[in-house]
Amino acid sequence: MRILFAITAAALALLLVKVYLTVDEHRAAAAPQAAALENAAGEFRLELELSFDAGPDRFSADLNNSNAVSVRFAGSALYETNQPVAAGEEIEIADIGNIVAGRNEFLIEATPQNPGPPLFAKIAIYSSQRQEPIAERFLWAPAGSAILSGVANFSTADHPPIEGGTR
Repeated sequence: MRILFAITAAALALLLVKVYLTVDEHRAAAAPQAAALENAAGEFRLELELSFDAGPDRFSADLNNSNAVSVRFAGSALYETNQPVAAGEEIEIADIGNIVAGRNEFLIEATPQNPGPPLFAKIAIYSSQRQEPIAERFLWAPAGSAILSGVANFSTADHPPIEGGTR
């Protein structure tokens, strides 16, 4: 009797695995394919404002390639400077290409000239279709940090294009 129960349990387990694999195959075949990335409508610009004086990293092995401020998007540099940037000075990056419909991310890095107080940065992203920013993000680092580094993300899905002009 025990042998019959063990054989039945093993057959049932194999049957359940077979059913699971069949259902999983059908689910994978029915899954939507990843859509090609579509560029978002309009032109975009980014404005960056730091609460501290930024400068090249004094302890870098290569001072010529040490950036005071760097903004990267989609794996490439949008803005890099090894010149000092004063606190409150607005950095504007216009005509950002390759903004896709959906989620986008910018990597922001800034090196303070004098690490000490907490570090803050305000990032605003504008669309040619709107007068107000479509996204505002704030980055911060605690007092004594040697660098401010963070990702500012936004989604164009939250701000569809406006028909007939700007708002």
